[in-house]
Amino acid sequence: MRLVSPLLKHLVYPTLHRTGWLDHVMPPCGYAVVNYHGVIPSDHSVAEIFLDGNLVHREMFRRQLQFLKAHYNVVRPEDFQAWIEQGKQLPPRAVLVTCDDGLVNTLTDMLPVLQSEGVPCLFFVTGGSCNEEPGMLWYEELYHLMRTKPLIGTRFDLPLEEGAESALSNSFQDCWWSTVKRASRLDGNARADWMARVRSHCGLTQPVYSKPRSERRWRLLSIRELMQLAEAGMSIGAHTESHPILSLCSEEEVRREIEGSKIRLERALGRPVWAFAYPFGNPSTMAEREVRLAREAGFACAFLNVQHWSAEPSNPFALPRTHVNRDTALPEFAAHMSGLHARFQRAVGS
Repeated sequence: MRLVSPLLKHLVYPTLHRTGWLDHVMPPCGYAVVNYHGVIPSDHSVAEIFLDGNLVHREMFRRQLQFLKAHYNVVRPEDFQAWIEQGKQLPPRAVLVTCDDGLVNTLTDMLPVLQSEGVPCLFFVTGGSCNEEPGMLWYEELYHLMRTKPLIGTRFDLPLEEGAESALSNSFQDCWWSTVKRASRLDGNARADWMARVRSHCGLTQPVYSKPRSERRWRLLSIRELMQLAEAGMSIGAHTESHPILSLCSEEEVRREIEGSKIRLERALGRPVWAFAYPFGNPSTMAEREVRLAREAGFACAFLNVQHWSAEPSNPFALPRTHVNRDTALPEFAAHMSGLHARFQRAVGS
């Protein structure tokens, strides 16, 4: 699939998009779910291309929403919930818009576009957004810290993982991801203590997102900002307490991460939290154990971050989503939404 993708992206999908053929293809499940991770803020001048790839440009986001409005039936999260819980029928070609992580740009830069286009969104946030001073996603902060100073010594306080030593000679991104996997084996409190030692090791005296970096790019929503998002009519779902790689955590820790985020957000918002999204949400970071624990936590459904899964397609705790990134052009977006791209993936066994 890796060899075929450039041909699909640059020739096949643009051709099909120009003909309008993709605008009428029915998604495999009869509905589609699209997922974002935020919008690149206008004041974000110090770009980190590797991490910024998950975000989209504001105008492309607007064009994608306009495409959905023109060719699909955008549904409210509450309508999707009623379909899951009560079996109420969705309109044909229904699409649900979601967004993960709860970065502050979802309020400052993404919400105005959603409001101007009249599109509702289901935002999945971590327990960190229940704080007055929420900080950053720990693995993004770790990336910046490791850029500042190698973690010699500090890194080896972490649990071992298979193949970790070989990653030391690879790229910076490989080394960082290896460290993320090892740190995910710690429970939330131990990982927070370890991150504090890393900050001290790097001589950090102010937040990583301080100037010249954009706070709107890196910081998580605070509880006050999360309430603003909810009061603007947007729905809130849970995304664990601290966003670890769940498959590397103990079962007790996974249960705490999933259940704890539901309880904490419900207390903060004063309303039920019915939906959950798995961190990273792909087969390398979660499995059937996480699906089971999401169900046991009392959610109505849970979302992946991939378009197909080995579990049965009707499983409400393994709902597929189309992940949109910075390089997703409109023809590719249309191919993903129609399910054509997922069909190609399954056809080649990718």
